[in-house]
Amino acid sequence: MSNEYRSRQERRQAADKGYQHGPKKKKKFPLFKAIVAFIVIMFIIGTISVGVIMAKSPKLDPDKLKTPLSSQIYDKDGKMVTSLFSEQNRVKAGIKDIPPNVRDAFVAVEDVRFYKHPGVDVRRIFGAALANVTGGFGSQGGSTITQQVVKNTILTNQKSLTRKIQEAYLAIKLEKKYSKEQILEMYLNKIYFGHNVYGIGTAAKTYFDVDRLDQLTLPQTALLAGLPKAPSNYDPLNHPEAAEKRRNVVLGQMEKYGYITKSEADKAKATPVTKGLHKGSLQETRIHEAYLQQVIKDIHKMDGMKNVDVFADGLKIYTNMDTKAQEATEDVLQNASFLKNENKKLQSGIAIVDTKTGSIRAIGSGREENLMSAYYASGNQRQPGSTIKPILDYGPAIDHFKWNTGHILKDSPITINGSTIHNFNDEGFGEVSMRTALAKSENTPAVRTFMEVGEDKAVDFANKLGINIDSAPPAYAIGGFQKGITPLNLAGAYAAFGNEGVYNAPTTIRKIEFPNGDVVKPDNKPVKAMNDFTAYMVTDMLKDVMKSGGTGTMANVPGLNLAGKTGTTNLPKEFRDANGIPKSATNDAWMAGYTPSYSAAVWTGYNSKKDKEGVHYLDTNQRNYSKLIFKEVMSRLNHDGSDFKRPNSVVDVTLEKGTNKKAGEFTPDDQKTKELFVRGTEPSEVSDKYDQPASIEGLNAKYNEGKKAIDVKWNYKGNDKTVYKVAASVDGTPAAEQTIKDKSFTVPNAEAGKTYSFQVTAINSETGKESPPAQTSVTVPGGEKPPEEGTPPDKNNPGDQNQGGNENQGGNQDQGQNQGDQNQNQGGENNPPDQGGNQEGNTGQPDNTEPQNPPGQGENQNGQRNGPGQGNGNDQNQRQQQQQNEQQTPALPDLSQ
Repeated sequence: MSNEYRSRQERRQAADKGYQHGPKKKKKFPLFKAIVAFIVIMFIIGTISVGVIMAKSPKLDPDKLKTPLSSQIYDKDGKMVTSLFSEQNRVKAGIKDIPPNVRDAFVAVEDVRFYKHPGVDVRRIFGAALANVTGGFGSQGGSTITQQVVKNTILTNQKSLTRKIQEAYLAIKLEKKYSKEQILEMYLNKIYFGHNVYGIGTAAKTYFDVDRLDQLTLPQTALLAGLPKAPSNYDPLNHPEAAEKRRNVVLGQMEKYGYITKSEADKAKATPVTKGLHKGSLQETRIHEAYLQQVIKDIHKMDGMKNVDVFADGLKIYTNMDTKAQEATEDVLQNASFLKNENKKLQSGIAIVDTKTGSIRAIGSGREENLMSAYYASGNQRQPGSTIKPILDYGPAIDHFKWNTGHILKDSPITINGSTIHNFNDEGFGEVSMRTALAKSENTPAVRTFMEVGEDKAVDFANKLGINIDSAPPAYAIGGFQKGITPLNLAGAYAAFGNEGVYNAPTTIRKIEFPNGDVVKPDNKPVKAMNDFTAYMVTDMLKDVMKSGGTGTMANVPGLNLAGKTGTTNLPKEFRDANGIPKSATNDAWMAGYTPSYSAAVWTGYNSKKDKEGVHYLDTNQRNYSKLIFKEVMSRLNHDGSDFKRPNSVVDVTLEKGTNKKAGEFTPDDQKTKELFVRGTEPSEVSDKYDQPASIEGLNAKYNEGKKAIDVKWNYKGNDKTVYKVAASVDGTPAAEQTIKDKSFTVPNAEAGKTYSFQVTAINSETGKESPPAQTSVTVPGGEKPPEEGTPPDKNNPGDQNQGGNENQGGNQDQGQNQGDQNQNQGGENNPPDQGGNQEGNTGQPDNTEPQNPPGQGENQNGQRNGPGQGNGNDQNQRQQQQQNEQQTPALPDLSQ
């Protein structure tokens, strides 16, 4: 019994130990099974997706496998300009004409397992996949030669998963349909070698002028095999060092896989990369080639378009080309009279963009053979000189500080970090306005402005205008860049000033249409780079650069509303001294400017300062070429004729020069200047520098009977810098003006019966300011009344009332002639000749008058002297009486004594 009980207890206790409170848990689905299920599902989905993609793959068109599709170029008006491929220039090479070493070179560097894989190299794919994981999708390709044939003929170079799947699928199909030799032949006749060259046969002829491939040397073969990876980067003429490195990589691969020996590789590597290059044959014949080169650059910068073959993908490329502008740039660079006999090494680059949209309208790049490249317009980075001042100095100052265009700046040498900066001509003007500093391109005010703006603000302003710099030491303020900018950079930046401060990144592309109907457009979004008042105020100052007195006068085009800026850079002093170069020598010369329609920038200079042919620099004449090119090109363009529209944020104020005060009512015109202000910042203070002096008070003229003189006096509340201008007249006939310091004067020997009038004006001798004139007059008592009308004159009245007279009046004919001679010969300081004398007959003058002739000038025709009473008197009153009678200017005494 007890045993049975014990057993039941034990069973109960055992049950209690195993009992757990709460609901019973469900069994978990095994993690492994979940992963397997997920993989299966994804595999099914992936298989279906891949199947769909492969089903939609294009067919293997035999015609496409043989001939690439030309891409067509259209201008801004939709008119077809040219194609990017011309079949007639191709030199085809059959597989039998391609020697083993040429095939080996391409296989070694492009697809070493070409003869082993079925079209797709799994090992290559996994290697590329690993690189893509670490470097991002598309960072490395896994395409075989077979896949490249498919990509270059059937598909496009756009990187996408769909395209890669179709590429692999079609590569396998291609391998089943064609032999390895046929596929290699397709490949070698389709690949692009740069300079519009397709196919190994064309490349051999173009680069080395050989008609048969077996004439190529090993180093030449390796050079050609290295080009397709990046034809522009490895161009042996433009980039010989990069080309040599790439050639040596090919030689290393050929040695590694046993195609050549080490000694052969070493010997080939030691050969100069330029040996045997046929330079003359690299010129292009396509129309507007420089612009087309820029089109290619712009396409490759677009997202997903880096590997598109613009020459063979059959694209329709709609560009922003202004055909007229493009033709003008090419014609000027090739045919301008001032460039005709110039050094062929002197080069120039031009970029023209639409001011409102940033669309690239024309590219002019280089002279002679360099005309066919975009390098000098968009690839040649040079120091910008003073053309950077609106971008790094004055633009930011207006934008951040709201400076007006007349803002006063100090203009004298400035020392920063131990270096002293001067103006170009070592002159200084003390103080100048911002407008004048920019128009005359003074350096020291620009640097001071930059220092006040600060590096961070200046760099940020420049970056918004497409001038990509990370930092800017003070030398940058006047264009002393480390790397420099291109004409295209500058034309795009200046366009924003003419577009109310909105920047558009320059591009040649409007849209691209693929053969399958897909359309791609550049992702260019306008950037508000500055305030509209900044853009307009900078533009207004840059318009002054083009006027008389500005540095850009030579580049101005009459009739255009043109704003612009010049720029030059100097050669280092050490280099000048070492090579005997004058101080005026220039390294780079720039001219940039814009109208509401077009913005253009021109650079002129040399590739290097010194080469085996000698030292190169621009002399005083050559540094003007950029201005002349700019003027010639801009004058041929179709401008809309409009002017820049002033925004409501800008007002103009007439200032007194050299101040930030409004001009006063009496400020002289030559001391006024009209300047622009940001609305709300206009000055309220009016300058009093040229205020009109107070009026003369109490001017009085009184005749003193005892002295027979007239006393004139007045009062004036002026300072010791005041003088007085006195104007007088006698009976309406003016006397010479005099200037005195005292507030009174006396006129002695006043003549009876005469009316003396006086006008006195106070003048500030320092400023030249004049008061309103005060006037008074006095009539001296006495004298005779004038004869009544019709009464014959007596002998004491002037003789000119009886012109000619008769023989019985005033003497005989000889005497009349003699008196006439005397009057004719009068010519004192205040007596013009031929005034008051008769030409014949009696003068009718009374006998008591004395002629004004010096001795020896009063003889008659017979040599006799005048009779008694004519010419012997010495009375001063008599001389004054004669002057007045003859309507001469009256003589007054020196009032300053």
